[in-house]
Amino acid sequence: MLIVAPWPQPRDPEGWEAEKVADFTLIQDIVRNIRNLRAEKDVKPGKKLPAVFAAGDRASMLLEQKNTLASLASLDLEQLEIRDRLTAKPENSTTDVVGPVEIYLSLSGLVDSAEERARLEKDLTETQSQIARLEQLLNSDFASKAPAAVVNKEREKLASYKETAEKIKAQMK
Repeated sequence: MLIVAPWPQPRDPEGWEAEKVADFTLIQDIVRNIRNLRAEKDVKPGKKLPAVFAAGDRASMLLEQKNTLASLASLDLEQLEIRDRLTAKPENSTTDVVGPVEIYLSLSGLVDSAEERARLEKDLTETQSQIARLEQLLNSDFASKAPAAVVNKEREKLASYKETAEKIKAQMK
């Protein structure tokens, strides 16, 4: 009976969990950003959009989750491309960057290029403010007083923000 069953005990991590949690978090962030872009551009929820992802080393994981991404973000599965790199930015597309993944959504006829540029400039400003904040933090007494693991985590965040800023600058060209 359940009344006399012992309370479940947590197991020790086996080592594979951290990577899977990071993959799941990346997928959540991608879906959230695509949904936010759709809301910003007033795209009807039922409209399936074509998309291209430039995912680098995360491409194989995203290919495995292609159906999930298409379903959760209302993307056209047949027109969803996931590549390692792109030689040229797709024409007439709005872009977003989520960690190491560049997202290109085809919103032909739905997007004003001036509004898109303003959005990218806003994203760049926010990213640069985070970079400045983290650089100031790491150049203060925090870096010498905080535990090494915490300082390393902040340095990783800084590197990620710098990578994002470079991608946004490339998209603005």
